[in-house]
Amino acid sequence: MRRFTCCRPDRILIFLCLLAILIFFRSQVSPATLHINLNASNPEPLIPAQVWQLYTTVGPRDTNTTHQDALKATKLAANLAATWFPVDGAWTYRFIGSEFGIQFVKEHFKKQQDIVDVYTSLRVPVMASDFLRYLLLAGDGGVYADSDVEMIKPLQDWVPEPYRNVTRAMIGIEKDHPTDDEPEGWSFRFVQHTLITAKAHPIMMNMVRNITDKMLELSNERQTPITELELHDRDVVRITGPRGFKDVVFEHLSKQVGKSIGWRNVTKITEPKLFGDTLVVPINFFAAGQQHSGSDGASPDKRVQHYWSGTWRHWDESMA
Repeated sequence: MRRFTCCRPDRILIFLCLLAILIFFRSQVSPATLHINLNASNPEPLIPAQVWQLYTTVGPRDTNTTHQDALKATKLAANLAATWFPVDGAWTYRFIGSEFGIQFVKEHFKKQQDIVDVYTSLRVPVMASDFLRYLLLAGDGGVYADSDVEMIKPLQDWVPEPYRNVTRAMIGIEKDHPTDDEPEGWSFRFVQHTLITAKAHPIMMNMVRNITDKMLELSNERQTPITELELHDRDVVRITGPRGFKDVVFEHLSKQVGKSIGWRNVTKITEPKLFGDTLVVPINFFAAGQQHSGSDGASPDKRVQHYWSGTWRHWDESMA
């Protein structure tokens, strides 16, 4: 039986922070899902006008994480969430936890039970967090942002005007620099902390399918249930993380234009580049202020600021 300790000040502060967030959201957010029409002549929205942020509580306790780490991450999430209010025009905002995530997946993917089974079986927090963001956008679309992301530019201005009538996914660059650690001598990565796509966009749908298939394959290979799999960093990177995501994005871009597209086609871009329905944007849109890749923290292109707190890493179920 789980025991709860109520007298620790750090746990009380974390609880009060989360309670304040929930009370504020319930008072401000309409339960309806509204849409922004990016094309005034087209009654159908390209991208649903809703913002998703999450705080997952799945997985075992991280023994390397202190309560002060968790308190700091929770306070940051509470402060940054305020930057998304008031959202622009008809935009709605949802801050969700693991319980809602499970409910969402069961409702939206009830005809694909293997997806539901894999998601509800994951016990690695970062993989659960990665998987859920793809599931949310595949199921409903909109904007996803980690809870340690601050909104800088209004949502209505995120997609540059020349591309608003055709963009169904907007993907940012996060890393783009030489390295000795990669086979081709170049480190390239797309942003995962901030994503914007239409409902059921192929990038998100393919990520969901790939993660499901790879986890089932891994479970079968090791003859171990997903709930008991011992997963390593390399598993995270290739399944739910940056390598798996990069492969799916490039596959989709290639299909959109009918030829092979890779990092050399988008490296060091200074202007958005459209591939069919997907807009790849320069590093400063979603990853400004980094100490590499020519990132500029003062760029007028900056849509968000990411603080790299890794809230998925700091949450501890024993604090709830």
